[in-house]
Amino acid sequence: MGDNKKTRGVFRVGMLLLLFSLGSAALLLGCESDGIETIAETANELEETHGQTVEELNLLLQEEAELQTDFEETLETDDDLSTLGDGTSPVFRNLSDRKERMERLRELEEEFATHADTLRDYTGSQLDKEALDGLAGDVDRFSELLGTFRGEYEENLEEKERYFEGLAAEDATYDIFTEGIHELNAQHEIMREHFYGLDEELSVLAQGIEELQQTIQERQEEEE
Repeated sequence: MGDNKKTRGVFRVGMLLLLFSLGSAALLLGCESDGIETIAETANELEETHGQTVEELNLLLQEEAELQTDFEETLETDDDLSTLGDGTSPVFRNLSDRKERMERLRELEEEFATHADTLRDYTGSQLDKEALDGLAGDVDRFSELLGTFRGEYEENLEEKERYFEGLAAEDATYDIFTEGIHELNAQHEIMREHFYGLDEELSVLAQGIEELQQTIQERQEEEE
């Protein structure tokens, strides 16, 4: 549950750099044959979906760090922990915000899957079909990884919610408090590994999108 500065730094800095590098230029949809204009549009949309995913994951990391502060505030200001029992502690707002972020990630996951289908549906000759299929595979792989992460993260949020609610119970003990902290920290380490995996796949995806955009740019210039 503690703030893992190393993970936040690697993920946030690395992905923001990728976001800026991908924002080089939106492709002008100038080619009107061979279906290439559809792929150009998809490349731009895929770039946007990638950037939104980076943003959502960075915000998620920020909210994870804020949970520690929210919990400490509750311990300092609520002697009987009644706010954990009635749901008014700021920790519950934090968890609720992250649940909403999970829903946004689910929507982005679906967008990735749609983009992959469009890439595979290309039947023209101006673009390398094998390269498009390869990128579609990368998109699918990331979408699946994001879905796995999201499912486990949602379970993790539910466990956190039960833990905080339990601290307000009459039979709550110090052992329950400390054991729960250790368990949450262990879960945090597992989630950190998921973040590293997402980071790596986002890097692969960023390169593939950029290469596709460059190829389309070249084809458009040839048409001029």
